[in-house]
Amino acid sequence: MALPSRRDADLLLYLFADQLGDVESLRIATANRLRSLFSDEEWGKGVPSDLPEAKALTGQLQQIETLEHGITLSLKRAMRAHYLGPWCKATVGVGEKQLGRLLAVIGDPATRDKPSQLWAFAGLHVLHPGHRASDTQKPRAGVDPTSDPGQSVLDTQRLRAGVAPTRQRGQQANWSTEAKTRTYLIAESCIKQRHSPYRAVYDAGRTKYADSVHQHPCKRCGPSGTPAEPGTPLSLGHQHARAMRLVMKRILLDLWKVAA
Repeated sequence: MALPSRRDADLLLYLFADQLGDVESLRIATANRLRSLFSDEEWGKGVPSDLPEAKALTGQLQQIETLEHGITLSLKRAMRAHYLGPWCKATVGVGEKQLGRLLAVIGDPATRDKPSQLWAFAGLHVLHPGHRASDTQKPRAGVDPTSDPGQSVLDTQRLRAGVAPTRQRGQQANWSTEAKTRTYLIAESCIKQRHSPYRAVYDAGRTKYADSVHQHPCKRCGPSGTPAEPGTPLSLGHQHARAMRLVMKRILLDLWKVAA
């Protein structure tokens, strides 16, 4: 049997990941509705769960869960057959499901000329003077894998130099929030594994930023409405976020190198 082309392999991941997202959302919504329907708490409806109609609804949830499980298996099989499948298998902490969902968003990493374009798509770039946040979101990489949102200059809101981009209320980010989330989940899984190569990247990052101070006012570390002042130490949570950022960038860099 002939192996799928790189494009076909990417499209299969895109198909199964999209299906999984749809069914996952349906399963969560259905489970929440049933929880509210059967709960005796003040916020619940208190419907007895042993009613025939209630059992039928519970059966529907089980069918959705079975469908979700089947799609997850299909996604994992597609990831094993993917050209990045061997890297996934050899890298401790990187799971087939999460990597498949990430690749469905970013497409073939090698379509970028340089890894900084991949970082920009996942919101891991840094805004310098003259760069602005866009008011439109670029297409998913599964549709347009050559897009580079980090180079867009369409908006009216200028951000501080050397500041990582953040979502602004009332504006759409010009980078893929889903790509950033998927990369973060993989990084989170990796740092939990002592033998993962990315655990060392995280530990080095925590050491690097242990004595760092803010270069700009920081909403993350200050109380609500009062950003931390420049020159003040980073909170432990901010140190963790910076170290995670290093891990996320390294994962995307490695994917870019292996796919090239």
